[in-house]
Amino acid sequence: MSQILLLHSALGLRPAVTSFAEALEARGHDVVVPDYYEGQVFADEEAGIDYRDRTGARELFKRILPTVERLDDGAALAGFSLGAAFAQTLSGTRPQAAGVILMHSVAAPHSRWPGQPVQVHRYAQDHWIEEEDVAALRAAVEAEGASFSDFVVPGKGHLFTDTDGPDGDADATALTIERIDALLRG
Repeated sequence: MSQILLLHSALGLRPAVTSFAEALEARGHDVVVPDYYEGQVFADEEAGIDYRDRTGARELFKRILPTVERLDDGAALAGFSLGAAFAQTLSGTRPQAAGVILMHSVAAPHSRWPGQPVQVHRYAQDHWIEEEDVAALRAAVEAEGASFSDFVVPGKGHLFTDTDGPDGDADATALTIERIDALLRG
């Protein structure tokens, strides 16, 4: 199956991230989950964002790069929130990626889309996601002839895939895993 780079959110490498990776591995995928927070784990968004800001997003991104260099060229790029932002950034240098999976974060592209298919997974109301950014990314991806899927979970919140957190939704998480698997099986 596919190799997948899975990048955690600003909360760090929480058990829900490990469980998500294990669910993809059970479907035959090779999932690589770097801990770019170096063991720091947070229970609330504010503390995780504070760590991100104190450390610096550039430094955190640099911590991912040695892992990225060891990936297959076609490895899928996936992430949760902050990790999704990093996955989207990496897409610009990895045009052969099997897919770009953005969970809980979307940014308008800064340049032409490299051509990978994209999946977005998000709550209908998420204070971190702007509809204009989703539309801009969709337009860029589709302009390059790639598929774009925007999977919207009814409700309000942020990290529905963190099933131990306040916004967790086990059913939506299971469906997200199914949809990622379907994308990567092509």
